[in-house]
Amino acid sequence: MAYRRQKKIFICLLNSLVGLSGNELAKMFDVSSRTIRSDIKSLNELIKGYGIKICSSKQEGYFIPEEQKNTGLSVAKEIYREEATLSKFPNTPSERFAFILLKLTFTKDFISMEDFADMLFVSKTTIYLDVKNIIKFLEEFSNLKLEISPIKGLKLKGDERLKRFLISNVLKRDKENEKLMLSRSLYYVFADDNVNLNKDILFLYETIINILNKYGYILTDEDLSLFVKDILISIKRIKIGFTIEDEIGKDLDLTIAKAIKGEIEGYFNISLNIKELEYFQQSFNTKRLLNITKKDCVLKEGGEDILDEFLKEIKNKFNIDFTGNVNFKRNLILHLNPMIERIKSDYFEDNPFKNQIKTNYPFAFEIAMTIVPIINEKLNVIISESEVSYIALHVAVALDKIHNKTNIAIICGSGLGTAQFVNSKIASYYGERVNILGYFPVYKLNNILEGEYGKVDLIISTIPLTTKSNIPIVQVKPLITGEDLNRIKHYVGNPLMITEKTSENGIKEEFFKKELFKYFDEEIDFFKAILKLTEMLKIQGYIEDIESFYSSVIERENLFSTVLESMVAIPHPMKSMSKRTVVAVGVFKNPIVHDGKKVKIILLFAFNVKENERLKLLYKLLQEIVESKTIVGNISQSKDFYELMLNMS
Repeated sequence: MAYRRQKKIFICLLNSLVGLSGNELAKMFDVSSRTIRSDIKSLNELIKGYGIKICSSKQEGYFIPEEQKNTGLSVAKEIYREEATLSKFPNTPSERFAFILLKLTFTKDFISMEDFADMLFVSKTTIYLDVKNIIKFLEEFSNLKLEISPIKGLKLKGDERLKRFLISNVLKRDKENEKLMLSRSLYYVFADDNVNLNKDILFLYETIINILNKYGYILTDEDLSLFVKDILISIKRIKIGFTIEDEIGKDLDLTIAKAIKGEIEGYFNISLNIKELEYFQQSFNTKRLLNITKKDCVLKEGGEDILDEFLKEIKNKFNIDFTGNVNFKRNLILHLNPMIERIKSDYFEDNPFKNQIKTNYPFAFEIAMTIVPIINEKLNVIISESEVSYIALHVAVALDKIHNKTNIAIICGSGLGTAQFVNSKIASYYGERVNILGYFPVYKLNNILEGEYGKVDLIISTIPLTTKSNIPIVQVKPLITGEDLNRIKHYVGNPLMITEKTSENGIKEEFFKKELFKYFDEEIDFFKAILKLTEMLKIQGYIEDIESFYSSVIERENLFSTVLESMVAIPHPMKSMSKRTVVAVGVFKNPIVHDGKKVKIILLFAFNVKENERLKLLYKLLQEIVESKTIVGNISQSKDFYELMLNMS
């Protein structure tokens, strides 16, 4: 919302000892310089009656004169008070989306669009557009239905268990407040009970952490927060008469649910029946684990069965043997178990980094794709691209060699796969110079600082941290970059191991051939372009049959699109079908659109599984290409093979 951003810009300028340029402010607030100019203009209109002004000059940028800053602070306090009033109402489409859905889950009657418009201070047309988005969202919940009556309004019909899962999914979409904070959406729903909400959630947070510590489970920060909110929502719904009627109908280990039962019943003065305990346990089972610290924790047999087949397929298809990697197997099972529970419970998991993972680690992603038909056969479901990308992170870790390391603790709020990925990249880059003590959620920070896990010389975190400790902290991106690794160098010295470049012309010519390049200067469909490239592979003798190769490529494409964010597509068959590992390249004069994304370059992979090392080298080369916007931009201008080879340098 522009109002809040403008307030933050104002506060920033009041606190700054120097002027800030438009570009600097644009980077800080992730907007354009033009937006900053517009915000400054609006702010000056707002504050001109107070005798202060945001000035600007080419040399100093934007600044507030020193003699006006005391007055500015008083104005800022007034802005804060105004925002506190505004925050009582949803303002953005995403806030209205959450408000409407949560209101519908907490009422047994119809609510008219006029009533929603009055509640939200918007037009009925705006509500109509919000409802269209809600209808689309509810398509993922087959047993929930939004009943729409022209006279009565809106009513959400469906099973109580699914309504609670729906609420949990809505809360997961709201990233504005995390950890102990409740989302704005819940404050809207519990408008008359705001005083006790933070107290209630703090009690649940501490109670659940103690129980999890007792039984040896460590959840990710995000999923711990969601588990707390799931239980709070359930308690509030039970109190107003929304109870679960059906049983799960299977043997369910209720260890965690029974452990928290007494504490919850005593504090909230309610009684929990077996159906509610089953829901609590099911909610816990869907959450992502960062670790299990007790040896007697039992791993589910279903996850082990899927993993065994997954490892066999990886060996058969890619000639890579992970069966001896104990850490990989254990950590992947820790991911698979809650994933299976999410699938069975129709609980949807999103991965905000899935496009980056597909783009930056395509080989790991393709290996992870091997698990899709295995899970489909056993559970009769196709897992989402988000779930595949989480598994790809585990695979990426296993592909990197694990090294011994020294005195680093990793704090990660995203999940086990991300934590392991940061772990592996640091280890691979710095080798024997570092020893990583482990990866931990942020709620374990005090334990780390107190030396519970050993002496810590450096903390590397994927989220902002503030401590009074003298231990240095380096914040890195969840998908740690080369720039992040270089910043760590200040604390651990020069790296011992740097990724070997694979972009020499000799290597490129192993995979890219003049006879396998096609410049499309005419309008053509994505699949027809793939067919043209497939025909070229056949003419040059790399494949036996056009139809079977093309069908396999389409089968893979229909699972999840291979179009990357960089306008590059990397289609390929489901299995090894080529005499040699090569790439057929198609460059479009004008971008085409497929699966809602623009495509300028097609890299059609034809691989031979027996050429394991060549295949790994090819994916490494691909990673180097797609990570460089300059190289991709240059390739997209190539009109012939010689330009292609030159532009890949």
